[in-house]
Amino acid sequence: MGQRRHRLLAVAAAALLGLVAACGTTAEKTTGPAELTFWTFLDNSAEVGMWNQDHPDVRVKAEKVPAQDYYAKLQAAVKAGNAPDVALVEYQFVPSMIACGCLADLKGKVRDDLGDHFPEWVWNQVAQQGGVYGVPQDIAPMGLFYRTDVFAQYGLKVPVTWAEYAEQAKKLHEADPEKYLATFATNEAGQWAGLAWQAGARWFGTEGDKWTVSMNPPQSRPVAELWQDLVAKKHVKAEPDFSTGWVSDLTSGTVASWVAPVWAGSYLKGSMAASAGKWAVAPMPQWDPAKPAVGNWGGSAISVTSGSKHVDAAAGFVQWLNTDQRSVNSLITKSSIFPADKAGLLDQSFSKPQEFYGGQKVYEVFAEAAKQVDPDFAWGPTMTTAFPAFTDEFGKVANGEQTVSQALDRLQQRTVEDMGKQGFQVRTSP
Repeated sequence: MGQRRHRLLAVAAAALLGLVAACGTTAEKTTGPAELTFWTFLDNSAEVGMWNQDHPDVRVKAEKVPAQDYYAKLQAAVKAGNAPDVALVEYQFVPSMIACGCLADLKGKVRDDLGDHFPEWVWNQVAQQGGVYGVPQDIAPMGLFYRTDVFAQYGLKVPVTWAEYAEQAKKLHEADPEKYLATFATNEAGQWAGLAWQAGARWFGTEGDKWTVSMNPPQSRPVAELWQDLVAKKHVKAEPDFSTGWVSDLTSGTVASWVAPVWAGSYLKGSMAASAGKWAVAPMPQWDPAKPAVGNWGGSAISVTSGSKHVDAAAGFVQWLNTDQRSVNSLITKSSIFPADKAGLLDQSFSKPQEFYGGQKVYEVFAEAAKQVDPDFAWGPTMTTAFPAFTDEFGKVANGEQTVSQALDRLQQRTVEDMGKQGFQVRTSP
């Protein structure tokens, strides 16, 4: 469907959700080869080269864009009429980009059966509000990365449940007050969302023309209670992830594990080479082992912006990029993504032993985990402001100024207030 029709759909969706404004769109007919601009965090030159060689009528130019202020820049570009045709959009920000009218609806532009290429929960990240707002590229199911040397030295067992996780944290810290099982990350809303997601939380939803918001629901209160107890007893170390001190702690074994997504595997290898051979991966600890569930932390779609003059051509490119096996295999080998495409998980590289992890076939753990992610978790339309608010509130938990539960209540309050200021109608839930 053309841009004018997309614009009508975007305005209708905006009215339904009580939005006050949407970014502008453009629609022009051009002659000659279509030239598409593609904003991404990755180096997609190899995949773009493949496409351009086989599709002389649609030329793509990839631009690697810094993540800093990326979404503000993208919104501004759409509003100014100079947006890229195609853009990487992380799943948590897809609703925000829909809300500002920045993404084109690809329903009818991509194959009707395209959703069959992806797990249900992944497709739900882009198939929203009756439209399709991108094609999933990568996913990030979570697991437990742990130091085999520290576990062996202190007689720790790999926890199957969260109760066992808390027990092992206590055992390690009491045996050596200088060591911790984990950190309480004060800056990682994505990690906390994954923990809540696993427990069955539903942060956002819609009822009629209103959004529902519940960031401290009953389902995830056990998560808050467990981490509050670990923090209060100092059985975990409160510090921000990816800080210099944090990297040093994991490299040295001062911190002995990390509940993290699949992409953490590459990060550890690249940032903590001195600890090679001392790591392994286990499934994420469970609340109910009889009903295994996993959270997701990260992952992105490739979307077409509402500012594109070539929506049909751009839709064809994003569909090809994330489902063509040559392209997916290239993304795996050159960019180290964990693909959203089901067939991509059959790539031979995922069955290879990993030397950094003592010869373990770690990606098999995550391939299984990808099947266990709850399909019903949804993001809200103001995550670009909710995530910074999380850092503010969880920093106060680390300082002892409030509990985890209080921080989540404050996060909900701030999120609801922000949504109201932006014109959304909201109903809060317990």
